[in-house]
Order: sequence, then structure tokens, then C-alpha cells
Amino acid sequence: MAGSPTLNPQELKQLNATLETAHPTEIIRWAVETFRPDAVLTSSFGGDSAAIIHMALQADPKIPIRTVDTGFLFPETLQFIDELRRRWHLNLTVIRTKLSDDDIARLKREHPRKPIDERYCCGEYKREATERALAGVRCWIAGLMRAEAVTRRDTPIVELLANGMVKVAPIAAWTPKQIYDYMQQHQLPYHPLWAQGYTSIGCALHTQKPVDPNDPRSGRWAGQGKTECGIHDIGKPPPT
Repeated sequence: MAGSPTLNPQELKQLNATLETAHPTEIIRWAVETFRPDAVLTSSFGGDSAAIIHMALQADPKIPIRTVDTGFLFPETLQFIDELRRRWHLNLTVIRTKLSDDDIARLKREHPRKPIDERYCCGEYKREATERALAGVRCWIAGLMRAEAVTRRDTPIVELLANGMVKVAPIAAWTPKQIYDYMQQHQLPYHPLWAQGYTSIGCALHTQKPVDPNDPRSGRWAGQGKTECGIHDIGKPPPT
């Protein structure tokens, strides 16, 4: 196993400068080779998630992939997960939240059209399941892009989290056009709802088509004053 980088502030700065212009596949390869066997990719299996999954498979065809099923995903998302799992023989683990099937069914009955309390599907339950998905992981590879949202514009390629985990965002510096071009070049499938205009896809009751054509994530929690589900705060110190 390759030795882990020490990642003191100066080395982290230098590493980020070196990887800033590297292809995402090369960044993932560095992460996998450095932290093997404790590097995993998390995916929401959203709109163009096939791009980063495909990149990761070029670096390691057996890379561990983990996703959280909150119980409130679109049926199309579950279909997409199954499609990519079969197509690429993914080394995929699906983690469920601690909500029981009975609780999920009850909440869906009680909230057939309006959003439910966000803690159930894109708040504390999802975060807890994600923390379980990352248990024992030294390197967390995530599909964050700076161009996606104001909250993500300062995303580094490599980040040392307060809990000691290294978080890697291989496509942080990429633009939506670069992702689109990669999808076209490799003839990769989009999420089934992409063709209907959904550009950012989370739980069914808090996702709609973008309300701002210049903001692909504006259909998430629209009108609720919320922009992130909180999983990307994992490993970071609480705000002061």
C-alpha cells in the first residue's frame, strides 16, 4: 500500500496546486493508490452522476461505491442505480437510513404532495446513514463541483477533515460543459429525469425542476431557505 501523504498545510497547498489541472481520473487514481483499500466514492446517482462513476472505474474497476437510500428517492433514481449497477458490475453498497419501512410508508401517506420535515429524507437521517457509509474510510471521494452552487465555489480538490479523513473532489474544477462533453464522448446515460428538465435530483418531495435557469440546484428545497442537505459538513468542526 502506498504511504499516505502527511498533508501538513504546506503539503496540502502544494498537492492542491498540482492536482488543480489534473484530469479527474488521474486524481481518483492518486486517491485510490494512496489510500487503498480505504478509499470510497459516494454517489447520489443524480443527473450526470454517471460521469464521475465512469471516471472512477477507469482508475479502479472495483472501487467501492456507496450511496444512501433515504426511502424517499424517486422511483427513477432506484431504476438508475440498478441500471448502472448491472451495466458496470459496480462494487456498490446501498445504505438505508434508520427509518423503518412502516415509518417511511406512513410519512409518504401523510405528505403525498407537500414536503415533509426535511430531517427525514435530506437532513439528520441522511447524514447519519452517510456517516455509517463512511465508517472506517480514510479517503472520501465526492462529486462536488464549484460551479454547482455558491456554497461549493471554494471546494478544494483535496481537503483534510477535522476527523482525520481526507476528502477528494476530483471534478471540483470542472464546468458543466466539461461534464456534458465527457458524457457525450463516452456515451454515458443520464438520470431518467434529466430529459424532463431536472438538473439536480435528490429526494422526491424536495426536488423540482430548477426555478432559476442559471442555478441548476435551484429546484432543491425551492422556497425553503435551504441549499445543502448537510452531508458535506461531515468531518468538519461545527460552525462557531
